[in-house]
Amino acid sequence: MAGPGDNTRTKPKTGTETDAFKRAVSVCVRAISGDREMEVAFSKEKPALAGSRARLPDLPKKPTATDIAVTRGLGDSMALRRACHDARVHSRLAPEGRMARAIFDAVEQARVEAIGSRAMQGISDNIAQMLEDKYARANLADVTDQADAPLEEAVALLVREKLTGRAAPRSGEKIVGLWRTFIEDKAGADLESLSDKLEDQTAFARVVRDMLASMDMAEELGEDQLDEETDDDAEDQPQGEDQQQESGETDSGSDDSESDDAEASAEEQEAGETEAVDATADEMSDDEDVDAETPGEARRPNDPFANLSRDVDYKIFTQAFDETIGAEELCDEEELDRLRAFLDKQLASLQGVVGRLANRLQRRLMAQQNRSWDFDLEEGVLDTARLTRVVIDPMQPLSFKQERDTQFRDTVVTLLLDNSGSMRGRPITVAATCADILARTLERCGVAVEILGFTTRAWKGGQSREKWLKDGKPPNPGRLNDLRHIIYKSADAPWRRARRNLGLMMREGLLKENIDGEALLWAHSRLIGRPEQRRILMMISDGAPVDDSTLSVNPGNYLERHLRAVIDLIETRSPVELIAIGIGHDVTRYYRRAVTIVDAEELAGAMTEQLAALFGEEDRRTQRQSALRRAS
Repeated sequence: MAGPGDNTRTKPKTGTETDAFKRAVSVCVRAISGDREMEVAFSKEKPALAGSRARLPDLPKKPTATDIAVTRGLGDSMALRRACHDARVHSRLAPEGRMARAIFDAVEQARVEAIGSRAMQGISDNIAQMLEDKYARANLADVTDQADAPLEEAVALLVREKLTGRAAPRSGEKIVGLWRTFIEDKAGADLESLSDKLEDQTAFARVVRDMLASMDMAEELGEDQLDEETDDDAEDQPQGEDQQQESGETDSGSDDSESDDAEASAEEQEAGETEAVDATADEMSDDEDVDAETPGEARRPNDPFANLSRDVDYKIFTQAFDETIGAEELCDEEELDRLRAFLDKQLASLQGVVGRLANRLQRRLMAQQNRSWDFDLEEGVLDTARLTRVVIDPMQPLSFKQERDTQFRDTVVTLLLDNSGSMRGRPITVAATCADILARTLERCGVAVEILGFTTRAWKGGQSREKWLKDGKPPNPGRLNDLRHIIYKSADAPWRRARRNLGLMMREGLLKENIDGEALLWAHSRLIGRPEQRRILMMISDGAPVDDSTLSVNPGNYLERHLRAVIDLIETRSPVELIAIGIGHDVTRYYRRAVTIVDAEELAGAMTEQLAALFGEEDRRTQRQSALRRAS
């Protein structure tokens, strides 16, 4: 049975053959990685690598040759990263700026994959198929604008081309074509010199840093922290736990924190993802989550909402006509560009106010991100700045320190926007602007943001009602309309790629009716599956749930009762933090944490204040916990 490193196309057809294929893949992953204890699981969850645990996509019942090749390619990619990547070196040399770091990470992944591709033709073919699938899934095969073509992917593909001599996959050709001239003009010489440094990660990373400087990203690089440490480490520093105690630390804890960050990320790097952005260990969840997984099945959180409909006597007549759809699928690119331009024109007067509020929020968040330490502890990281006390008086105990946690570093925020007809005009324009600018602000602070919208596909029932009429109008049918849930920006998509999607809210005929309870459940289910430790859901609405078709054949409070039940369940039994903003509508009677504004113009201030309050509350809680730990 073929596994990673073998480009034959034997396809498993039965359950027994599929199991044999999985065993073969697992053996090959361990062999390539050099880690006999490496755990390989197959799951429908997102592929991921964390330390010595790899999660590969489960095969469908009737796998195609592409399915087989992609699984092999992902296995090869993860195994090569395990074998050829030193996370401590990578973390210390990584740039500080977001874009520079994204390029640095992508190029490092290209390096480890190139090592295997140059060694074995089978690995090269498998990884090529995996990359072809990756860019096709990300809908990057037909990009025509540089703004939609991720620069980090273009650089990684060009580096791969230089290192292996193999052209970019067909689905990535457009990305490379849009950026090739810029990259080669700016950093052509650096690209040519990478091949000689392939086996030396440190030397390779320094060339990549030079390349980033040539691409006008020098201000994002930060300091090269290996310049003064590598030689000393090699000669004087013992292995294992003592490596955490780097020399030259100060009370500010900057060097220690970077060392800790390197170790924290050392076993949290993922490779071979199937989406457009590089996967990290955060996407595989924390170590406890991984430990809880069983072979072949990723751990799923318990769903306290499974019996909600039964508990509140809420029914859905049919879900056959419901849709969850990306904004870009509802109209063509040309119309999206036109709608976005119209939105920008409407926002000329509002953008300055919202921008100032967003900058204020960013300053508050960044202030909380400043690293802080607790000193004179009995355990933690050795505080080398206080070693002089031991030299002067050998009877003095060693002093340790610990970095305080900043919770919102691992946070995702979902903005759920009411797209009902009553939001038409100024309210939806303001909501789109605020979502747009807040997404940019939070992204700069390292917070993932998802923007969702909800409405119905038709007025007064649509196809669901037609089916109900054909079925003889059975009594108490429950919800009787076709839902439309819209993804304007997923949490993993960068803002620049989702920017124009928000223009869709300006489209005539989009805004219809609103069924808030099911929209909350949908947004919540997306959040609960995210790997971030902290999840925040913000609902923005201008009225109670209304759907004429449903309310005409059910009790008058049918949708409102369901909404209250959903809110209560999220607030009392879910880890998701729920906040709401009502525009001209009193939402405080539904939500515990809520604010009502009279005019849409107040939305920007309300959104930023609510988010700032949430993060500030968590920061104060963390400080109190640290104080209690010191006192005990």
